[in-house]
Amino acid sequence: MKNFLESQSLIKQILHWKIHLIVIGFVAVILAALFSSPFFITPLFKSQARIYPTNVKAFSEESESEQLLEIISSTDIKRKMIDSFGLTERYEIKSGDRFAQTHVLKEYDEHVSSSKTRFETIELSVLDADPEIACAMVDSLIAFYNVKMLEMRRAKYSEELLTYQKDLERKQAELDSLNRKMEMFRQEYGILDYENQAQQLTLGYAEALARGAARSSVNELQKRLDVLAEKGGAFRQMEMKTLELEKQRDEISRQVEESYSLVNRNDRFAMVVEEPFPADKKSYPTRWLIVLASLISVEFLAMMLLLLFDSLNIKKS
Repeated sequence: MKNFLESQSLIKQILHWKIHLIVIGFVAVILAALFSSPFFITPLFKSQARIYPTNVKAFSEESESEQLLEIISSTDIKRKMIDSFGLTERYEIKSGDRFAQTHVLKEYDEHVSSSKTRFETIELSVLDADPEIACAMVDSLIAFYNVKMLEMRRAKYSEELLTYQKDLERKQAELDSLNRKMEMFRQEYGILDYENQAQQLTLGYAEALARGAARSSVNELQKRLDVLAEKGGAFRQMEMKTLELEKQRDEISRQVEESYSLVNRNDRFAMVVEEPFPADKKSYPTRWLIVLASLISVEFLAMMLLLLFDSLNIKKS
């Protein structure tokens, strides 16, 4: 009952001051509308795009989308955007200011944003007083990302290419050295193909003995078999080593070709899902929200002050 009576008293007090509250509210609306107008707050237009990473491999454990966010938010790309669009002057920052860099980067972060959606695409947004400039900035952001990724990939695979080329030269040198040794065995000992020669000589020796061939022919075959027995094992090892080295060389050659291709390819690394376009309606400020918030705040404050004024008068009485 006491709460009810207090509520009635509060309503009576508000009704008592209703004219004042209406006037204060009206003035608040007028002032809020005035100070949120283009005369005081520059209207900003938003341009946005959605992109998806493509032709990329993550450099660490982060996903391709997280890597895209990291690179597109890098200071390197921010500086390119600032220089390309003259953002220091556009954001009205004095170039002679010792903290100009800090101020322009802060303004950039307030006007340019990037975030990951639940579908793993990256949404890029730019706010600017000129809708055409906002759209151009989004396009440039994507272009600078592509250039940066191309530079990073070329740097990475150029290093790999150099390493593979050195490995290839080393393997080829080993092969050349081995081939020279095998050539010496061919010239000095007549060993061309260990397995085939061993098979043919053994068969020929057996046939010569079986048909009673001349002793000189048998001795010649025996001599060749002895040479093959003495030197053939080493030659066979060299043959197997050659096959192994050729296989390694071919694998390295494949890696060289792959790295060379990646260094010289001009891929795009961002697939545009949603193209940016110049907005025909401003995104900032939201005047109705400013007016509404101002009205509620001023009316509440005025009501508190008027109720306090009533309380003080009652105490004096």
